[in-house]
Amino acid sequence: MHTIRLRGPWQYTPLAHTYWTEAGVSTECDTDVPAPGRLTLPSDWEPVLGKDFRGKVLFQRQFNLPTGLNESSIVQLSVESVDAMATLYLNHHTLGNILLEQSSVTFEIQQHLEPTNLLEIAVDLPATDVHSAALPRRGRTDQQAGGITGEIQLVILEE
Repeated sequence: MHTIRLRGPWQYTPLAHTYWTEAGVSTECDTDVPAPGRLTLPSDWEPVLGKDFRGKVLFQRQFNLPTGLNESSIVQLSVESVDAMATLYLNHHTLGNILLEQSSVTFEIQQHLEPTNLLEIAVDLPATDVHSAALPRRGRTDQQAGGITGEIQLVILEE
């Protein structure tokens, strides 16, 4: 097994402010958002967007095809945690979602790998109020900022 950490730098682009409805659905409510920038992960977004930003942010990072792969190699993308939920894409293919209160997720990605790869993670931490459904946040409080709060790794396994 070989592990490659994808710590950074990552490009981040705030997409919209979002709100958590009574029905437990995130809805976009405003697209007047802070400017994009770069960030090293894992980290919440407080240093760049502030602790009060609630919304959807797209994180993007390129990486090259790992060397030494063969036909029996299994390449997994492992994400330890995000706050609060996310959708993952590799080279514009949807890998899947990270749901509320879900801990680490792993996706097999070898079928989507190219010589140069684009990993995108759209993280959503919507605002809440007294009318919102409960928004479970794994080990976090409403006063904390969201983001990619755990390691992101490529794990290469040989059968």
